[in-house]
Amino acid sequence: MTTTSLSPQAPRRIRQVGLTLVELMVAMLLGLVVVGAVVSVLLSSRQSYTTNNALSQVQDNARIAFELMARDIRQAGSSPCGNSNVSDVLAGTGWYHWVNGAGLFGVDNATDPATPLAPLPTAPAPTAGPAIVTRGVGQVSANVITPGTTCAAGAPMTAAPTDVGIGANDLVLACDGTQAYIYQAAAFNAGLPLTATGTGTPGNTGALSCASFSSSAYVAPYQAFAWYLGAAGAGAPKDTLSLYRAHYAGNALVSDEIIRGVTNMQLAYLTNGTNFVNAGTVGTAWNTVTNVRLTLTLQTLTNPNNKTNSEPLVRTFDTTIRVR
Repeated sequence: MTTTSLSPQAPRRIRQVGLTLVELMVAMLLGLVVVGAVVSVLLSSRQSYTTNNALSQVQDNARIAFELMARDIRQAGSSPCGNSNVSDVLAGTGWYHWVNGAGLFGVDNATDPATPLAPLPTAPAPTAGPAIVTRGVGQVSANVITPGTTCAAGAPMTAAPTDVGIGANDLVLACDGTQAYIYQAAAFNAGLPLTATGTGTPGNTGALSCASFSSSAYVAPYQAFAWYLGAAGAGAPKDTLSLYRAHYAGNALVSDEIIRGVTNMQLAYLTNGTNFVNAGTVGTAWNTVTNVRLTLTLQTLTNPNNKTNSEPLVRTFDTTIRVR
């Protein structure tokens, strides 16, 4: 008979499969940290983009304003004939008149009744602050008046070519080396709107009475612009100001909204032998102004930070423009 001894066997170790609860919680925590970091970076990038985009819009607006105003200021006083003997027969006493041979003038307060800035549109009306007026001619494209043409008794002038870019009721300058006339064209005659009468807005004081024009005579659009700040148009946030340019178009005084968000405009003028001064100091010596310093303060129309109490971005730009 065979006997078998039974000995206890060592227990087998069971290999663990999967994650423990602690490991799972640690992994979830690390995942949340990573996701939070990524979200934070994305939000920061989005905020930076929004801020940079708003700042870019402000800079673009400043660039547009400087470019347009600089063009008008540089052309102030321009004439295709270089003749300072100008007869202005436009009616009224508005800022659009050619006065003392000066192509520009400014005021320190556009709302002051004593300033020569009337008339200006009442919608929008200018705000208290500086304004500037420029006067000169537009582009001349060989618009030569036929030699011997006169304007006696309001007779229509003749010129070549007939397409001179002037419409009925536009303001016009006709000149040669010895004479120059500014008036409002009243009708379009044979392609050339050069008859002057007393009708229209602003109208004329009467018919022209000029001598026979020479072979060097030109006709060109006469352009007078008034730059000022006023309330922004429809759709803008409350109390927003805009930069406007007023001028006569056709038979009406209109005001074009150039850019929005201009909170302040400052103008200073340099004359021979002086430093930059305000308009009041220049007085009536506008034909001695050689440079204009323009300072604009602009702000964003919306809050780039998307916060209730956050202020809009505000930037101030300045430039100096030489009068030709």
